[in-house]
Amino acid sequence: DYLAIVTLGLGEVVRILANNLDHPINFTNGPQGITPVQRPPIDWFRQLMATLGVHLDRTTDYQLFFYFLVLLMIGLVVLVNVNLANSRFGRAWVAIREDEVAARSMGIPLLPTKLLAFMTGAAFSGVMGVIFAAQRTFVSPESFTLLASITILGMVILGGMGSIPGAILGAAALTILNLDVLKTFSEFVRTSLPQIPNQVDPAKYERLVLGIILVLMMIYRPEGLIPEKRHRAEMEEA
Repeated sequence: DYLAIVTLGLGEVVRILANNLDHPINFTNGPQGITPVQRPPIDWFRQLMATLGVHLDRTTDYQLFFYFLVLLMIGLVVLVNVNLANSRFGRAWVAIREDEVAARSMGIPLLPTKLLAFMTGAAFSGVMGVIFAAQRTFVSPESFTLLASITILGMVILGGMGSIPGAILGAAALTILNLDVLKTFSEFVRTSLPQIPNQVDPAKYERLVLGIILVLMMIYRPEGLIPEKRHRAEMEEA
């Protein structure tokens, strides 16, 4: 718990630092960020789609390309994580999570193993960050706020910590909630009750809804929607 809080705090410190490193010497370009970020050439993708009978225009070719690219990366990340979970490194991470003293007594080096976990997570984040920047063609410190980190953490908690299917389900559920459910509900409220002021627009309270969902999850289902088998057994014993 303390590690998660410190990690979130450190991420915010780095963001603010990068946001202000544009003077007196410009290292990060500050809030203006990096622009334009070059997109990869996709002539081969257009030719492939044309071969399959799908003709793309300039407004949809990159959207479809990044869609398939993200799906491919999700598959690779899941594959790597499944293999890591079944490897000696994954078992060492579980042992450290459960009991550091017992793990150390069994000969597991704590510091290198923890650093490896951070490095693995950072590698995944870096790869997806490259795709994010190429898709947006612009990236700045303001693209990675504390609320974004909390949302990602909420996805993991909602789906089930330590569970790969749970993380996917949690991410899908919160994304659909933010992009579809709340906006649809807001449109319904504005249409049905036009006299309601904009201050009570449900779409503006997505963080509040996220907080309520997390509180309810902690009370009624702390193990998440699809908990890890070991975590589920521990919760049942408790």
